[in-house]
Amino acid sequence: MAELETAALASAGGWLKWKRQHADIPPGTPCANCQTVLQGPHCHECGQLAEDFHKSIWKLTVEAVESLLHLDGRLFTTLPNLLRRPGQLTRDYLDGKRAAQVQPFRMFLVILLIAFFVGHAAMKADADRRHDAEAARGGATMKYNGRTITPGTAAMDEFRTQVMNDPTLTEAEKKTQIAAAEGDWVTFGRSLGTDVAEKARDNAADAPKMEGDDAEKLRSVQHWFDARIAAVRDDPARFSLILEIWAHRVAILALPVSALMLTLLFAFNRRYFVFDHVIFSMHSLSFQLLLLIAIMGLSIVTGPVAWWLLWLAPAHLYLHMKGAYQRSVFGTLARMFVLFVLTTCTFSLLALLWLYLGFNEMAGH
Repeated sequence: MAELETAALASAGGWLKWKRQHADIPPGTPCANCQTVLQGPHCHECGQLAEDFHKSIWKLTVEAVESLLHLDGRLFTTLPNLLRRPGQLTRDYLDGKRAAQVQPFRMFLVILLIAFFVGHAAMKADADRRHDAEAARGGATMKYNGRTITPGTAAMDEFRTQVMNDPTLTEAEKKTQIAAAEGDWVTFGRSLGTDVAEKARDNAADAPKMEGDDAEKLRSVQHWFDARIAAVRDDPARFSLILEIWAHRVAILALPVSALMLTLLFAFNRRYFVFDHVIFSMHSLSFQLLLLIAIMGLSIVTGPVAWWLLWLAPAHLYLHMKGAYQRSVFGTLARMFVLFVLTTCTFSLLALLWLYLGFNEMAGH
């Protein structure tokens, strides 16, 4: 996460930049750097700031606070347009009207960072809410044969007996199901790892006999798999932390992937270039992240009801794509459908990549 935080905080500097209203050195004074007569707060020849750096500690402190708290006015122009007129926002940027906008990549990075922080807070709040609910009920619960099962009850004892007497389940599978019913997630993670490892060994044993290089490759794959399953089983908390770190890194790939898909959608339209699709992707992903932040923030208070706001995502995408690319209603809807299919496939691959990277790193200690 350190890479994302560094980039986003550096980008945030553009939002928190104090715009100087006057110069410390009055116009008509020679520039200290190139001796050009000053005409404003910056030298028009070399660009140096017309500022007297011999200042008291009090003045430096006041300017530091002012520069930190004075938001760049472009933010209050960009965000409303992103919400209400996304197509016009992108179209203006592509047409060269950029001075009044926050830079798209800067906005995307900062919003992405905020989304991770809010998501972490929302997951923690949800976990606390579930823990409190389980404590009020006397423990974790689950549904079995249409009934709610609580540890320590007759229904739980019946469930445990049926699981232990089921001849179709292995010992690891039995422990996994009972741990899930009791809410013992540490035991659940370890039992699940054991279950997966046992099935992998059984599959390897049932495979045809191999010799030479093929047998060696199979043993190498099996060793790689067993080592990481054991690590996940022994330290599920570390695995969760690694997945969170890799989620921050893989999320950045959403931007080039989105631009690539749009490039394919408009491959036969020479009016638009890859640069256009990149800007559209930055604006679109920024809105989707803002929507996700709002949903996760509201879910802390309202619970799952807030997720109904996800219906705003396709509505906004329609307005954005129709306005930015200036397509007809049918053309926009058709491209949205193809984009949905491509997104489902590519982001599923990204999810698999994310799991692989986290899984692979578990053997790194």
